[in-house]
Amino acid sequence: MNRLDPEIATRFRSGDREAFRLIVEQYQNQLFRLGLKLLGQPAEASDFIQDSFLRAFERRAQFDPGRPFDPWLYKVALNVGRERLRRRRELPLGERMPEGSQAAEAEENLQQQDQQKIVREALARIKPIYRESLALRFESELSLKEMARALGLSLGTIKSRLSRGINAFQKAYHALGGEAA
Repeated sequence: MNRLDPEIATRFRSGDREAFRLIVEQYQNQLFRLGLKLLGQPAEASDFIQDSFLRAFERRAQFDPGRPFDPWLYKVALNVGRERLRRRRELPLGERMPEGSQAAEAEENLQQQDQQKIVREALARIKPIYRESLALRFESELSLKEMARALGLSLGTIKSRLSRGINAFQKAYHALGGEAA
């Protein structure tokens, strides 16, 4: 995970638009992947990152430059994701548009898409608190301490949620026909 230069974070807090552009550039892919894991749809993930960056800019005065930027940004983004999930009442995850491939790679791509579908469906079956914990740890690569700061929870609670999330995911994954790697 790329850490944000503290000077950029300080400039962002003061409303510097160039610093904001650099933040968007640095974090847009990570937030898109987080949004995709939380919400399941590429279109929703795109809206999610726009809303997350807008909310972060609106609340930039709440950022403490003496603390790491990443957990603060992920906390803002998770709150946006939670609002979206509440609004839609946890509708099932949809399909991703298939990516084009050449004939020689077609079968491999189909297998990967089937595997990704099973992963998305397994994630959709677990509680949102576990899904967000798994996404922060494995997709966004936050440390346990960073997760605790981002979620405002104790380290023990984070470890518990992560453990329960992994167990719930494994059960859902196997129930959908996924096999161990």
